[in-house]
Amino acid sequence: MLLRLTPDFAINTGVFRLDFRPGGSTVGQLHRAGNHFTILLPLDFSFDKPEGILWANRVVTRVLRNFARQYFPRLVQEYATYFDLRYNRVFVKDMISRWGSCSSLGNINLSLWLLLAPDHLLRYVVKHELAHLNEMNHGPRFWHEVDRLCGAPGEGKRLEREMKAFARSLTPKILSRSHAG
Repeated sequence: MLLRLTPDFAINTGVFRLDFRPGGSTVGQLHRAGNHFTILLPLDFSFDKPEGILWANRVVTRVLRNFARQYFPRLVQEYATYFDLRYNRVFVKDMISRWGSCSSLGNINLSLWLLLAPDHLLRYVVKHELAHLNEMNHGPRFWHEVDRLCGAPGEGKRLEREMKAFARSLTPKILSRSHAG
């Protein structure tokens, strides 16, 4: 996926923060302070050049992937322990057609792009996938399990609607649905 990157592009979800700043070097640099990542752009960088946009998208994708590989397994473990659920492994994937999935082997797959979502929706997707450990379909028993994990009747479907609205809101921010590296 290619994001529509501009000089003021930023991600700030509460869990993850990323922005661009002009750099003072001929090469790009990445600075991290906790969950805040700053990409310092090379001196010759231009948001008007396709090769610059491609480079910046690759860097953003790499940063998202690396952070997700650290953060998602801890979050899944936290909820699995709290709700006494057993899963096998957590995988971070570059999925653009879905936010997550749960395999029949108990593997939880989460899209690195989930880090673009607000924290409460990211947590909803994790709970949604964990609910599949007890119910592998989207029938009434599944939604009852999601509601149990979300803490209130009807909360699962409400958050599902909110997640779909969030996904639609991303459309103007996406330049292409093709893979960027």
